[in-house]
Amino acid sequence: MGALALAALVSCSDEEDILPQQQEKIVSYLTRSHTPTLLSEQDAAQSLDNDPPYYSTFGNTTYRYIADVYDEERLTRPEVSEGSRVELTFSLYDFTAYSTPKPNECLYSNDTTIINRLVEGGLNPRYWVECDLYGVPLRDEFGQFVPLRQTLQIGGGATLSGLQAALVGCREKDVVELYMTYNQAYGEKLIMGLMTKQCPVAFFCTINKVTK
Repeated sequence: MGALALAALVSCSDEEDILPQQQEKIVSYLTRSHTPTLLSEQDAAQSLDNDPPYYSTFGNTTYRYIADVYDEERLTRPEVSEGSRVELTFSLYDFTAYSTPKPNECLYSNDTTIINRLVEGGLNPRYWVECDLYGVPLRDEFGQFVPLRQTLQIGGGATLSGLQAALVGCREKDVVELYMTYNQAYGEKLIMGLMTKQCPVAFFCTINKVTK
């Protein structure tokens, strides 16, 4: 019982210490180093500038930037809502450096451009692309790897909690950046060969299709 109580105390202490640090560093990146530099959604609403780029916050732990949020025809596209099925082209990055992610910081992707670049650096793409029955990666008629098709059920709970929340309100063809503190990503899990525990992540995606 004593060990369990100590473990709970340590976990609580970690969250109290690490979470505010990650929140502060992500916001600092978005408002200072990100290209373009971003305002909070609240500050953008009060800005005198025309169409200032901004980020939205979800629970103070997930931060979203939609590059094309001001496109005139955007509101005519299908919107992601609870229960939608969303097809994505995405890349997931370790964000512990709190700077623009580099290709070698990619943890997983179904973007053929990213995959090809990483393969040139030595990546075995077996678990990143479609394979035949013998585990050999498949290529299309142009010699490109066939990426894994990624479809999410919003509200299904089968993916990162921060991702589930922040995709609601996005629209088909949106180009989206999400930055998540560790508790909205993989939490305390230690994923060997992929990422360390309590790791903040950046998730970049293009929403290819939204189905209600």
